[in-house]
Amino acid sequence: MAGMIDLVFERQGINLALLHDELTAVLGGKLVGLSQDGRAVRVHLLDSSTPDERKTVGEIVARHDGSRFTAAQQAERERQAALEALRKPWAQWSAADKDALLRLLAGELGLAVS
Repeated sequence: MAGMIDLVFERQGINLALLHDELTAVLGGKLVGLSQDGRAVRVHLLDSSTPDERKTVGEIVARHDGSRFTAAQQAERERQAALEALRKPWAQWSAADKDALLRLLAGELGLAVS
């Protein structure tokens, strides 16, 4: 049975979802997961990871930009902004507002919207 090791990096301002994507792109299935405590990030790897892969993890963590977003996070931010723009009395809604609501609802229902 495969074991796991933890690499700990003193680092704040981590976007765990983005860092997970960055590490998965390089490590694939050898990345078990990530955790953080506000002061450090812990990278959980299979113990079959090589010294070069562990070094690469350190490089990725060092250059990680926690202010960036994953595509999913950016889409959610845009969805929230669109919803916020609709928070006004119905009488003030324009045709564009109603169209925006229909697009949001279609997206929630998984309907393709062009």
